[in-house]
Amino acid sequence: MSVLVTGGTGSLGYHLLSLFTKTKGDLISYSHTPSVSYRFLKHVTYYEEDLLNEKALRKVLEKHMPDEIYHIAAQNSVGVSQKNPYHTLKTNILGTQCLFECVRKVIPKSRIVFISSCELYGGGRGIVDIVHKETDEIIPLTPFATSKASCELLVKQYINAFKMDIIVVRPFHFAGPSQSMHYVLPSVARQIAEIEIYDGELVVYTGNLDISRDILDVRDLARGIALLFPCGKTGEIYNICSGKARTIRELVENVIQISKQPIDIRIDPSLERSQDIPLLAGSPEKMMGLTGWKPIISIEDSLKDLYTEMKKRIQAVD
Repeated sequence: MSVLVTGGTGSLGYHLLSLFTKTKGDLISYSHTPSVSYRFLKHVTYYEEDLLNEKALRKVLEKHMPDEIYHIAAQNSVGVSQKNPYHTLKTNILGTQCLFECVRKVIPKSRIVFISSCELYGGGRGIVDIVHKETDEIIPLTPFATSKASCELLVKQYINAFKMDIIVVRPFHFAGPSQSMHYVLPSVARQIAEIEIYDGELVVYTGNLDISRDILDVRDLARGIALLFPCGKTGEIYNICSGKARTIRELVENVIQISKQPIDIRIDPSLERSQDIPLLAGSPEKMMGLTGWKPIISIEDSLKDLYTEMKKRIQAVD
């Protein structure tokens, strides 16, 4: 018995692996980036390899024979996908195909949880107050969303053609400690932390703040994925979200309040996206009904933990 997490050195992968103990057997992270000090787990075996390296991936599968696989690894930034669509499509689609094919050949009875995205819902039907359910039409608007939609088709292919055991999670947005700088809240938290530590100019720069998102703490998301693994139904899709939306402006102002500094917000046009969905909120009813899961960490506590950790990250470098 063992567990493999692709993308285990990222924020979500780290928090998921943090939930597991050695009672599950070998715990393996397979990522193309090394683990940084604040996301290193002593009880995890780390492999730093490209998911498109079929030979290396197959070798790891043959060595550990994982029966639980959590496929998180991806190019997850919507903004990056708009600047470099080829890289995003190649990484996400072909990386997923390579994993599925290697699992099919080596350990076809293993269960896979594929981490998709709420971005597939796109702009809905033009209704700004829609709360998305798993049965809603998908309308991908960005290369990132298109890559995840294509991966969900791969899930169907491998279930139908090869009887593989795969379930799909569509997480909505998340925040909290260990999050990448690609995202607005850790970016803002870092800017504010640097102002506090280095006595800088009392200004932070962001992209569009007048959009609303359903946001969870990353630890609640990881816990939900772990709870879903044993009871999710093959081929089914599950939203993991809070069911509530907040504006990005409100969240940024919350981080400023946590810092207790009189900071101004300025919009940087270079940080704005060509296509921003006005609102993305989801229904967690299916997930809650199946597992009993519900969020337990408030977004306020999540942002406090993010800001506190960001200061520690900066001070550790110094």
